[in-house]
Amino acid sequence: LCLSSQSGCPLTCSFCATGTMKFGRNLSESEIIDQALHFRRIEPVNHAVFMGMGEPMMNLDNVLAVCERLPDVGIANSHTTISTVGWLPGIERVITEGPAVRLALSLHAPNDALRSRIMPVNDRYSISQVVEACREWRHTRKRKVFIEYLMLDGVNDSPELAHELADLLLPKNDFKVNLIPYNPSGNQYSGSSREAIGRFRQTLMSRGIHATVRLTRGRDIDAACGQLAARAAA
Repeated sequence: LCLSSQSGCPLTCSFCATGTMKFGRNLSESEIIDQALHFRRIEPVNHAVFMGMGEPMMNLDNVLAVCERLPDVGIANSHTTISTVGWLPGIERVITEGPAVRLALSLHAPNDALRSRIMPVNDRYSISQVVEACREWRHTRKRKVFIEYLMLDGVNDSPELAHELADLLLPKNDFKVNLIPYNPSGNQYSGSSREAIGRFRQTLMSRGIHATVRLTRGRDIDAACGQLAARAAA
């Protein structure tokens, strides 16, 4: 399950359709858990990621409350992941608060100049601050942090940037990288070629960084990563 935590998103990442929406509000605990219950009525559910609309760390009280309840729905804490663009206060809280879920960081660039260009939140919380907090989470929670990296043609997919990413993430035992093929959402970006993604992954692997290519789901209904946006206000 891909769960949303907000209506819209206030953080305006330039590659994400949700960021073009007007931010509505945080979703309540009941509204979030009802997303899981809806799909459980159709079939059993066993995994959940907070990677839908919104920044989960900006609605953390409700998100953590839902994480406490998901095992009753059939989703263990070890199969639940909270994804963040790097909202530092939230990361610092989950180091010690809440159940032992997994953490994913939507990074998408290995240096501040590039990341700030595509993700304005980086002007508030720099890469060094966010990665340091993730390392602290990893050593406290004893789980690797997932690094989400969207592959944008000619923007962040060069071998040089792959080496820079490896430098940032070493030692290798703290992180696992998920390379995400870009899903078109009507903005200025296009996706990296399969060959470019393969070269990027191979560079990371040669440096000792475990990296996989994410399988895309939901593109056929404009509901894949980066495509979630309402066509009209409810």
